Amino acid sequence: MDRRYGLVALVALGIGVVAFTTVWAPQATTPGSEQTYPAGAGPDHINFTALEADEANVSHTPRSHWDSYAIVYTAPPDRRLVEGDYYIDSSTGEILTDRWHNATVYRNGTTYAFVQPADSLPAHQREQFTSDPQFVYDNATDAYYRYDPHYGQIAPTNIGRHPDILGAYTWTATNRTTHHGVPVITYRVSGERTTAADVPPALNGTLRLGAEDGIVYAFDITLDAAEREYRYTYDVHPAPFPDHGWVETARELAAANESAT
Repeated sequence: MDRRYGLVALVALGIGVVAFTTVWAPQATTPGSEQTYPAGAGPDHINFTALEADEANVSHTPRSHWDSYAIVYTAPPDRRLVEGDYYIDSSTGEILTDRWHNATVYRNGTTYAFVQPADSLPAHQREQFTSDPQFVYDNATDAYYRYDPHYGQIAPTNIGRHPDILGAYTWTATNRTTHHGVPVITYRVSGERTTAADVPPALNGTLRLGAEDGIVYAFDITLDAAEREYRYTYDVHPAPFPDHGWVETARELAAANESAT
């Protein structure tokens, strides 16, 4: 994705385009200036920098709402992402992330694990994995693994707490409702910020901001990129935490490989 749009682009794993089909709840109320807003937000503005000041982020704040959840971001098909869907276990803080070529990354504290099905790799990348001592090939599963218990803390998502693509535009609150049980304020895009330079006009856009925590739980924005339209969607919602038994396989292979060397 072009850096000028302010969104860091990292590879694309085949996540399907997510369209927001949820109809606004009938009990939604129109917010006014007398109502409370997260620090940095109001009825006719959102200061994304101020929202980030408390350092809360989407990897931990939603844990109080759901047992496990997914962070799903989609970009136009011709703009590949580095990482796809994220899954977070609320009780343990474990994170699973989809990566290129059907690979999966696991993160838990300082522990990092990676699995890459060999049959999904282009030939030249398979050669790179084979020659890299950090990876171990397992013939039984025909996959490459990596395991590092001291990898260090990692930013939970390349998507970010508040996707930067939103910061170039102005937003007006339209109602208060819920997003899978989480109180949110719905905003509609209303224009471009005077400080935003060289950004495509927004044809339409909505976002759902956590009324209590200032987290962006969903957005759907379409930009006019001259010759075509680009639609970006983002959604944080309850979802089962995927099976990750392969992490133990990665640990065992790494231990065996270390003893052999």
